[in-house]
Amino acid sequence: MSLFRPLISLLLVLVSVLVVSCGDGSQVKAPTYSAAQLTQIQATSKNVKTLTDRMPELAIFIQERDWNNVKSFIHGPLGEIRTRMSGLSRELLPGSKEQALKISKEVFEHLNKIDAAAGNNDYKLAIRNYGEALKDLASFEKLIPQA
Repeated sequence: MSLFRPLISLLLVLVSVLVVSCGDGSQVKAPTYSAAQLTQIQATSKNVKTLTDRMPELAIFIQERDWNNVKSFIHGPLGEIRTRMSGLSRELLPGSKEQALKISKEVFEHLNKIDAAAGNNDYKLAIRNYGEALKDLASFEKLIPQA
């Protein structure tokens, strides 16, 4: 029995070496963006950034309790924000894509709540959802790859 232990150990080592050497050794690469994809994402993100840069205008209307302009601004200049954010989200890698789509939906919901608050002259609800929309927009921006 004591003679077989070293032979069994040697046999296990040989089998292990054989198994490891027969593996292909290739590693799966994480998906990345091509140069063309990055260019397209940057172009699309500029369209979204143009709209998000106008958010302070909405804050002024809310602060002044100018509810007509709040509603007009949400349906006018900010009316395309969800469409643009969703379009940009679809260009992202799968891991970021789902999160970006979720955030774009949340931004849209916050804008809808601000619109409803404007209809009810509810300053607190409007300003709270404005703040939440800004947080979501910042989270969305972090998902956008930089060239």
